[in-house]
Amino acid sequence: MIPRTEIINNRVANSVAQLASFLKPGDIFRRPRGKTQYKFGKLKGTADQVLCENLDTHRLEQIYFNSPVFKLVFI
Repeated sequence: MIPRTEIINNRVANSVAQLASFLKPGDIFRRPRGKTQYKFGKLKGTADQVLCENLDTHRLEQIYFNSPVFKLVFI
């Protein structure tokens, strides 16, 4: 399965790893098909995970690099 491509700030992201390189701590993003918003925390390169806060539940979640591409939400 080929990841969907999302255009983010005139940049194209094909994976969570690529998207994470565009994000700074505190940036808000969401899944392309979801309404839940997440706050970017940090990239764990050794574990191939992105740490983020689910803004609905205020819990930390770990997202793997092979997850669907995320799209930034600008507030």
